[in-house]
Amino acid sequence: MLKLFLQYISGIIFFILMLPGFVSAESVGTLVESGNEAFKQGDYTASLEKYEKAAESEPDLAIILFNRGDALYKQEKYDEALNNFEQAAAKALENNDRRLEALSRYNMGNSAYRRAETLGPEKIEQALEEFKRSSEFYQSAVKLNPQFTEAAHNLEASRIAAKKAEELIRKQQQQAQQQAQQKQDLTRELENLQKEQQGAAEQSKNLAQSQQQSGTDRETEKLAEQQAAKQNSIKERTNEAAEKLQQLSREQNSQLSDEMAREHMKSAVEKQEEAEEKLQRNKPSEAHKDQKEAVRELQEALQQLKQGQDKGQEKNNPGQEETSHNPEAEQRKQQEQQASEENSEESGEQTPPTAESLPGESPEDILNEELENKKYRSVKGTTGYKPVDKDW
Repeated sequence: MLKLFLQYISGIIFFILMLPGFVSAESVGTLVESGNEAFKQGDYTASLEKYEKAAESEPDLAIILFNRGDALYKQEKYDEALNNFEQAAAKALENNDRRLEALSRYNMGNSAYRRAETLGPEKIEQALEEFKRSSEFYQSAVKLNPQFTEAAHNLEASRIAAKKAEELIRKQQQQAQQQAQQKQDLTRELENLQKEQQGAAEQSKNLAQSQQQSGTDRETEKLAEQQAAKQNSIKERTNEAAEKLQQLSREQNSQLSDEMAREHMKSAVEKQEEAEEKLQRNKPSEAHKDQKEAVRELQEALQQLKQGQDKGQEKNNPGQEETSHNPEAEQRKQQEQQASEENSEESGEQTPPTAESLPGESPEDILNEELENKKYRSVKGTTGYKPVDKDW
């Protein structure tokens, strides 16, 4: 399931836009320009160092925050990148720079999406929240700039990714419920086996007492044979139960308690087999001892199995961490990014936007595949992209 999940989320396109900012101090401008050049050369460590130096003089400059976020993003430090883009968006909002704020919020969406991608199936609930966050960031970018086609496109893809994550969560929950039911059935079977084994042990004890009082005759031999056949049936069912438990352990994360339960069941089978052989030789007294040992082993197995079920119930019902988002703040961040772009263009500095696409299908392929039997509402119009209605 994880493989399909990763194949799907790898299809989205991420654009990281480098924007050289307009700065008042020439030394800061030189540092930013050097950082931009290093970024274009793929030396993201050097570019980050330049931006950090520039930030020493201008710590609140939106474009420096934005560029620093770009360099961190390229180094796959998505938490730090998102934090810088968020600060850039906030500054852009203060400056009423809708263009930079839209770009910042867009890259916030990219960072959240990438962060979701790094989470595995065991953290699928957290991944779902990150996909939802990325959708909110993209949507705020589209609201700030209706012609921001990449943001509108990634918005649709992130929403589909969220739905895929929800489907995976439902499947995991269904599988967990099925496995829990199988464990319960196995526990009941083991309880029945323990009772039957206890009853068989009592019968062997009674037969042994009868032999002591009346001696061995054809009637007691027949009773011993019948008890041997019954013991064989209990042994076979115990062995089947052990195999079922082993199969369940393969299908889910094997717990130590399950392994210990299976070992006790194996030991019970060994004692049951010894008891069966002794009953076949008409030695119920000796068989009784083995049967009592089998009862003890089954009791131990049952306790371990119940212990594992109790722990499993505690681990199930995973709570999804709630995350609060401020769409307006995200929009402000992207506006700041847009403003910094405009400032750089007005100052005549080079603006090298870069586009990065992940391997795999294009977003168009993903959208067409996922919405094959569903009318695809185009968000692109004569005036650009329209805001997409929220699903949450």
